Amino acid sequence: MICREQDGALIMMKQHDHGLLAGNFAKWFKEEHTPAEGRRAEVLWAVSHHDRGWIDLDETPFWNDAEGQPYSFIDFPVVPKLTFYRRGIDEIEAKTPYGALLCSSHFERLIEVSGEECPELTQYLEDEAERRARIHRRLEQEKPLEEGELYYDARLLQFCDDLSLFLALNEPGSKESKKHPWFVDGFSGSEEFSFTSGRAIHAKWRDNRTLTLAPFPFTQDIEVSFKQRRVSLKAVQDKGIARAYHEAPEEECKIRVISGPEEDSRAKNG
Repeated sequence: MICREQDGALIMMKQHDHGLLAGNFAKWFKEEHTPAEGRRAEVLWAVSHHDRGWIDLDETPFWNDAEGQPYSFIDFPVVPKLTFYRRGIDEIEAKTPYGALLCSSHFERLIEVSGEECPELTQYLEDEAERRARIHRRLEQEKPLEEGELYYDARLLQFCDDLSLFLALNEPGSKESKKHPWFVDGFSGSEEFSFTSGRAIHAKWRDNRTLTLAPFPFTQDIEVSFKQRRVSLKAVQDKGIARAYHEAPEEECKIRVISGPEEDSRAKNG
């Protein structure tokens, strides 16, 4: 679950809905920078489904007493999280081995960034390294990877994942001073796309329905929609998080994503 607090309520978004939104972004990414045609459909499916391991977990949110808020993908206990990571990648591999290779590498990066350590985590990393080696061997026999293919596709997944997270973690229309700290310096790794000329992509709200990006990564201005729930903190106190969440109506949020002034990006990148 992805969660933020706003005006006496928890704004909650399911991980898989976030993944589907990331896949929508990947679909519109500039054509000259999208995956090779031979694996494009697999990559877009994998980006959309990279968080499918959370589907069952997000049916009922869990309360984190220590933090006074629902558990999120950030602080969810490591051992069950790894179990569902593995389950999700298993399901992806059944559909597309290359997609599983991509998602396994993605989660390895997230784990390294988190700095978590435990024996179960060490075993998970070893198991996933074996999975990736096995898939590499299979692909070399069936359809060898092009030079830089996996590296590029990993950057695409990372950016679309981050942009989707931006919409989940930031109040639409909020001021720059209220921006979630993860995105203050732009989207990490986006400077590696050739069209950015070494500049990180930055996001800025024009209003509560319009987000600008510069440098602009898509083939055209787009409109995306995603689902979320606004769960009253009073309802959580009175009924508990599970009941309060299920009784909260699902809302559809629509956001236009358009090209922003290039000078904004140049200034922020020094």
